[in-house]
Amino acid sequence: MQKIVIVGAGQRCYYNFAENLCKGYKDKYALVGVCDSNVKRCEFYRDTLNPDLKIYTDFDVMMDELKPDAVVVTTPDGFHHDYIIRSLKRGCDVFTEKPMTIDEEKCLAIRRAEKETGKKVIVTFNCRFMPAFVQLKKLISSGVIGKPLSIHYEYVLNTKHGGDYFKRWHRFMDISGGMLVHKSTHHFDIINWILDDEPVSVSAQGALLYYGNESRPHGERCSTCPHQKTCESYEFICDSDLLQKMYFDAEDVDGYLRDHCAFKGDTDIYDSMSVSVAYKKGTLLTYSLNLFNTDEGYTINVIGEKGRLETSTFFDEKMDKFIIRYRDGRVDEIKTPRASGGHGGGDDRMMAMLFGAITDDPLNQCASSFDGAKSAMIGIAANQSIKEGIRVNLTPILDKMR
Repeated sequence: MQKIVIVGAGQRCYYNFAENLCKGYKDKYALVGVCDSNVKRCEFYRDTLNPDLKIYTDFDVMMDELKPDAVVVTTPDGFHHDYIIRSLKRGCDVFTEKPMTIDEEKCLAIRRAEKETGKKVIVTFNCRFMPAFVQLKKLISSGVIGKPLSIHYEYVLNTKHGGDYFKRWHRFMDISGGMLVHKSTHHFDIINWILDDEPVSVSAQGALLYYGNESRPHGERCSTCPHQKTCESYEFICDSDLLQKMYFDAEDVDGYLRDHCAFKGDTDIYDSMSVSVAYKKGTLLTYSLNLFNTDEGYTINVIGEKGRLETSTFFDEKMDKFIIRYRDGRVDEIKTPRASGGHGGGDDRMMAMLFGAITDDPLNQCASSFDGAKSAMIGIAANQSIKEGIRVNLTPILDKMR
């Protein structure tokens, strides 16, 4: 029986890691402790999952007392590196939420610590386990369109989902790395994984065009805002016992507001971005992310030597569809049912592989720290490109991290 602890007691960790460890995989793993700066969140974990779960606000005390085999890191992104490295140095393997971290030096420090300690970091890229992306990888790997030459990837979120990032800690660049690191790390990793390749250079543009706009009517937070009926980004966050107890009832501990107004002017991240990435094997990627669209979903077009592969998925659809257009005029269409569960069925499949229910990994879905570094560095380089107006060469940076 392996002992596991969690640092960072948030909503996603509760549903994804804590519940699974306490219910689905308790024959192999024991979740023995949880640590968070807000003790009320820890108490919620204990009270709803296991009355014997030990709770802490001091990470080192937890590690000293419980001596775990592995650590799950689900803190805000800017703190991942600290807990990953401290866990490795204590002889623990690490499961970390994406992004692995938010800047070059932190990526390098994690890679060094992993090599020095001989322990392992796994980055939990759940999109690798979504049936739609698994199908996309299989089609590309089959050679049906030949060598991929150009990829066009558009991802859009509506003002409910997209706006939610501007109500939380994600709206600060020094904590989240911005959306090109926090959100797009999923998408960059998928392209890296599908191509089995690594990026060599990045250029980007980005702007804050919609949120953080003080001129729009706004209040301090959604729950007390006088403009609830007219604001398209308004959402009643406190719609579950979990959100009530983990966030609203815990505000008196640290003052953190889960429903901060998305239009207040304290954000410093972008809400509309476009990125160009060149890959080592020659493929070119054009990518865009928008967080204030009218609906949400993604479109991916892969143009290869033999034809074009298209997939376009919006979140209210029941099927994932793939269209292959060959250069001789033939067209094939493949439809696959949308899987149930979090992140298009990806969360459950990822948990099964991480915790041993699935032991084979023929598609290399279990992501390493170098995979995490490659994905994060595209977003990190894109932020640098936007700020400095330059194209960033990633090859020497990634070479230091091998």
